[in-house]
Amino acid sequence: MARILGLDLGSYSVKGVLFESNIRGYTTKAYTEVRRAEGDRTETLRAAVKELLAQQPMQADQVIVALPGPTLLTHAFTLPFSDPKRLEAALPFEVESQLPFDLSEVLFDYQVVGQKAKANSDVLVGVVRKEELSWLLGLLTELKVDPRVITHPGITYQNLFIQTPAMFDGLGEAEAIAVVDIGHERTTVAIGKPGVGVEFARTFAGGGRDLSRALAAEFQTPLAEAHQWKETYGAMASAATAQGPDAERAASAFVRGLQPVLRELRPTFKAFTARTKRNVGAVVLCGGTARLKGLAEQLEKDLHLQVRVLALPNEAASSIPAEVQPSAVQAYSLALRGQASGAKAPRFNLRRGEFGFKGDFDYVKDKIGLLGSFAATLLLLFIASGVVRNTVLARNEAKVDAVLCKTTERILGKCETNYDRALNLLRGVESPAAALPKVTAVNLLAEVTQRIPPEVPVKIERIQIDLERVILQGETNSSKEIDTLTTALKTHRCFREVNPGKVEKTRDGQKVTFRLDIQVQCPNQPGAES
Repeated sequence: MARILGLDLGSYSVKGVLFESNIRGYTTKAYTEVRRAEGDRTETLRAAVKELLAQQPMQADQVIVALPGPTLLTHAFTLPFSDPKRLEAALPFEVESQLPFDLSEVLFDYQVVGQKAKANSDVLVGVVRKEELSWLLGLLTELKVDPRVITHPGITYQNLFIQTPAMFDGLGEAEAIAVVDIGHERTTVAIGKPGVGVEFARTFAGGGRDLSRALAAEFQTPLAEAHQWKETYGAMASAATAQGPDAERAASAFVRGLQPVLRELRPTFKAFTARTKRNVGAVVLCGGTARLKGLAEQLEKDLHLQVRVLALPNEAASSIPAEVQPSAVQAYSLALRGQASGAKAPRFNLRRGEFGFKGDFDYVKDKIGLLGSFAATLLLLFIASGVVRNTVLARNEAKVDAVLCKTTERILGKCETNYDRALNLLRGVESPAAALPKVTAVNLLAEVTQRIPPEVPVKIERIQIDLERVILQGETNSSKEIDTLTTALKTHRCFREVNPGKVEKTRDGQKVTFRLDIQVQCPNQPGAES
């Protein structure tokens, strides 16, 4: 039985949801929230995580976290292919073109969020500076925490859409639903459909602290006192508790403090509609700020959409009280990621390359003896299978040779057991002209040049041709034009495979160089059209 801890490293408090997971499912065992003190970012986070892990029963076999703070950059791309290897090869160029600094300074990963006609892929890419990720891992390592996954705070809600779609019941036939996580300093938006997954995500600065600042400015009080009053008595004007002159002034201040979030939400929803041609039909709120009374009603009025506060499944109610569930949603979703599996589980994980998770290797070392026994057993089975297969093949080959000898002796008057020679003899191919190749290097060169589309500006720097292979090297404007050239070459009947090689930018960054490896094999069909 695995114990999975979803750890939400919030800027105001650290939250943890602990699962016990087995082959039949999972059970929510505990929820803990620890407030961060005022002061240095590193020290307050270290103290809060240390206090949370010291509580019972927060010890876990694996830990899943989302990248904290507003340092994560999110980009959406549409690429003209769906093959994972081609996506891996093309994304560095796309990402680098969007960055104000060198690609070597960052780490990124992606999540495929949709596929359109012609095998186009929509991908979300999260980018973080290596120094920021190194800081986080260093801090967690000091606390003896080695997270298996460091994910995107928006993509983590893929787990809710896929694994707990019932959480979105009652939202009608909305074309898309937006999960809006309003934290203390950061707001995360994840747009998708239950049962389908996240299709668009982003994070931006702004949240509960803006409301506290607006309240402090309205009443000329210290920020800490304003925040405490907001948590205890705060309510939007639409809430029944917002009564009396001070309450009305506070509600008006909250509306002003909410404007930065609204200014980001509206264009986010429009950007999603522009990409997918579908509208966001409903909003579900989570995060600590979602606990503010009347916030859902105020956003419903401002956004002209159905808005409600997200509630966790019934199985979590015994461990996570209803009044704190909005704060626990991200930690709950992170715990879901730890026990997710299958093609629809998120692939996004910043534990890559030099920051890769080492726990799996340590586990393999512990099991190396058992793995060795399995390997030896498999080897013996392969050897036995090979002996049996070769024996059967030898018997079948003898039978085929006997039939071929009998056929050629009856038709040609002599026994012939070589299949190729027998086939030529039966076709009457015995003259010296039969040895002449039907395809020459000159033919292949002509076919290649004829099939280069006139609209593709390509410069061929090297051509190597023999009767089984053609290699083209050159440069063009973009990887999309390489795909166009590849598709055009595949129309020739003799070009069995056209394999693109490594694509690199030229030194001036204006063009890309390419290599195409064309496997030549003509079908044996006399008179076939090319």
